[in-house]
Amino acid sequence: MIEEISPMNISKNSLLIEESHWMNVRKFARTWLLLAGLLSLQLFGIDNSKVNEHVLGNGLRVITYEMHTTPIIYSRLTYNVGSKYELPGQTGISHIVEHMMFKGTKRFPKGTIAELISANGGVFNAFTSNDITVYYELLPKNKIELAFDIESQRMYKCEFDPAEFEPEIKVIMEERKQRTENDAAGKKREEVNTLLYKSHPYRNPVIGWMEDIENITRDQAYAHYKKYYTPNNATLVLTGDFDTDEILKTVKKYFGKIPNGPELENPRFFNVEQEGKKNLEFKHPDILNESISMYFAAPTRFQEDGAALYVLGNILCSRSATSRLNKRLVRQEKMCKSTGGGLGFSKDPRPFSIYASLLPDASLEEVETIIWEEIDSLKNYPVADYDLQKIKNKIAFKELTGDQYISDVGNRIATYDNYVRWQHINQWDDMVAAVTKEDIMRAANQYFDEDKLVLCYSLPDSSAKVSDSSLEAGNNEENEDATHGSDDIAEPEIDFEDDVASKSGLLSRLFGRKEDVRDLYKPRLSEVLAPSPIASLVDSFKLDNGVPVYLVESHDFPTVYIMGFIETGRLVEDAENPGIRIFTNSMLPRGTTKHTYEELLEERSFTPYQFDFGQSWNKIVFTGYSLNQDADKMLQGTYEILSEPTFPEEEMDKVRPHLISNAKNFKKTETMQAFYTMFEQVFEGHQYALPYAGTVATFENTTRDDLIRFYNKYYSPDRLKMVIAGDFDREWIQKKLNDTYGRWEHPSGDENDGFTKIKPIQGKYVYVFNNPEYKQCRLDMAFNPLDGGITTDIEDYETLKILEHILCGSSLTSRMGVELRDKQGLSYGIKSTLWIREHGGYWNIRTELDKENVVKMIQGIFAEIEKVQKEGVTEEELNKAKARKISMLTLQTRTADDIAGIIFNQLRDKKPLDHFDRQRDAIMAVTKEDVRRLANKYLDVNNYIISVSGELDENSLDMFK
Repeated sequence: MIEEISPMNISKNSLLIEESHWMNVRKFARTWLLLAGLLSLQLFGIDNSKVNEHVLGNGLRVITYEMHTTPIIYSRLTYNVGSKYELPGQTGISHIVEHMMFKGTKRFPKGTIAELISANGGVFNAFTSNDITVYYELLPKNKIELAFDIESQRMYKCEFDPAEFEPEIKVIMEERKQRTENDAAGKKREEVNTLLYKSHPYRNPVIGWMEDIENITRDQAYAHYKKYYTPNNATLVLTGDFDTDEILKTVKKYFGKIPNGPELENPRFFNVEQEGKKNLEFKHPDILNESISMYFAAPTRFQEDGAALYVLGNILCSRSATSRLNKRLVRQEKMCKSTGGGLGFSKDPRPFSIYASLLPDASLEEVETIIWEEIDSLKNYPVADYDLQKIKNKIAFKELTGDQYISDVGNRIATYDNYVRWQHINQWDDMVAAVTKEDIMRAANQYFDEDKLVLCYSLPDSSAKVSDSSLEAGNNEENEDATHGSDDIAEPEIDFEDDVASKSGLLSRLFGRKEDVRDLYKPRLSEVLAPSPIASLVDSFKLDNGVPVYLVESHDFPTVYIMGFIETGRLVEDAENPGIRIFTNSMLPRGTTKHTYEELLEERSFTPYQFDFGQSWNKIVFTGYSLNQDADKMLQGTYEILSEPTFPEEEMDKVRPHLISNAKNFKKTETMQAFYTMFEQVFEGHQYALPYAGTVATFENTTRDDLIRFYNKYYSPDRLKMVIAGDFDREWIQKKLNDTYGRWEHPSGDENDGFTKIKPIQGKYVYVFNNPEYKQCRLDMAFNPLDGGITTDIEDYETLKILEHILCGSSLTSRMGVELRDKQGLSYGIKSTLWIREHGGYWNIRTELDKENVVKMIQGIFAEIEKVQKEGVTEEELNKAKARKISMLTLQTRTADDIAGIIFNQLRDKKPLDHFDRQRDAIMAVTKEDVRRLANKYLDVNNYIISVSGELDENSLDMFK
């Protein structure tokens, strides 16, 4: 029985945990040790007996895995060539070939590949890595022949038109600037790799060195293509809703006629063993806080000691709050913002990495000393049985929950096949389970040599102006050092959200008429596979305290997923003390009436389960995720944290420095200043314009009583709604929810405050934030001509999304993408965001480009807007957009969790449960006149905000004022 205690009545003494409870946690752990063998990937991992391998006469390997959960098929074609196969002076040539293969063939001329896959409701892309080049498509099952037709043509009929080659090289050079020259992590990775790899080609960047990119010729690229992009050097992996025998017939129809290529050697690459310690002091203007990275030579996961090092990495330096370095450096010593590292998955050996990002005023020397203390502890003292089993449980949970989508399964099979062959997929869990304490001690002593490592100190460069957008765009250095994995280079994303008639083919051959693939694969709206209705899958009831619950029961996958939100209205206190909502939310899991923060961490780490809490401008949101066998613990844990937080002052002191650091860095870069100058003007006078990261004053001065008052006012079940999805019995889940959330009685006693209305943008505003260190400019444009902004309750939402898709929704297929990226080569990509919220939003268009192209890009964006406003769209454009939007609905409902997410969003946005089911009809009802009308309604070329960061003179864009 959980006591209901209001945080207002908690004294400091009652925050102390009795020793008896910690003994109960250990007792729980011992019980788990006896049962741990039950937690095995064999419960529901990939079934090797369902994997079928076939080899065509020309050497193409085809691997199939049937999954009949959703009417879609995933196709992934992997070529055994990547940057490590490149000759000196030709670094980046594999990536260049990948780009040129998107230029099409005679059958699929330039632009048609992206156009047809998009129009037929598919998702596609390609990437080049050190070891491989991959092309993939995710399509409705009745459209999979389109993928086979495209990939079979690209395999041997690409032309590499010289007229296309030079412009594409310029695009790739811009891509390198964006990914590397403008990115601290990219630059650091290149410098570190040259120290890590004496002789191995992993030392070279996948995208290539700039000098090589500039000088590679069309003939060199074409020769590389003809040598490596052949059926006998490729593997096609297919997963999804198909019959293996039937799909193999189709594969042979398209790929079987392709001649095999030259016999290739299978070169083996070795790295000369490192001698001595190498230190790198890396300075960059993008770096805001000091950090330290360590790299030790290591085997691959499937080599001897690989599994031991992987487990060791999870114990020592994983991002988990219970890893030793996180516990010591982040939680105890309060020196670091975060830690990370471990052993990644790769074909050839890569280093074991350790990473720590420091808080201001922390000492690099002291942090390094602590890291070595923890390493020495692993060398000299065996890991406790409890800690070892905890890590094995977490690894198993991660593996068990990672393959719900057919694309996940396809990628796993393809990756394992390339690295170690697919037959080894289900050996990894046995290898992890077999790791002993002695293995970890031996591995720590063998590989962590203080005299043989690469040590990198990353330092702010105070002599240059900063230009990074790490806080707003997520491009911080931490992302690179988690496991120091492959430097994959992927192309711009296409937004996620029996076609070949034998008679027509015969006539083409008889009369020599060229078959037009645009007609052949033109989407027919009557053939588009729409999703089954989801409203009928939802069951609902109310808990004993009146909280409404919506259930999506499914036994396809043994997990349980909960989502909930509390409607708060406008947060008055956040306007007075910006950031108090962030502080409150950060403190929720930091201790309850029954558990300390450490105990909460240990329980959810050992079981394990996931939870997360967030607070937006007007809602409190929480989620939980677990295996069904652990759903009881997950429900109890999330409920306890949400309903019984105690806000311990000692934990506040640990959280406070992180929040202060974020607030200080919030607008420290020109990119951040540019973006938020635009954003805050869009929402001037509105709560959305409050400092997103809070203020230093709020975090320095907020007291425990302040947090408790804020919590008591807004955290109440009175306005709570919950959605539960997964593998459960209705009667069981209803009882468990009533035993937890149904007992929450905490009336708020306050009415929700309303929001002010967003004002329309009136006038032409141009802001330039100069930074001479920036290798590219980032351009943001904002449009909102409506009083109140673009809100979630607009009646013409589907029309607006179709307009966005046609105009600027994709870098590869939209009007702006084709004209400004592909034809004019002004930038590597264009991104559109309809930032729509309940209380108002706006339309944002963004791109990164060379400073010489900024004026042309702005003019081009306006020209495309005016064109659609005056001329509208064509019937063909509209039908393709409709076909794509309807097909994408199916991709949004692949699992019960997906369906629950849709229901959650509908409840959040105050839409009826059958809103999703009515989307197909709403899409079909859109007319050309509707699209043109909305182009004039939502885009105003005389009222806008332009904000640019980069090496531009402050007056260089005055022509747009």
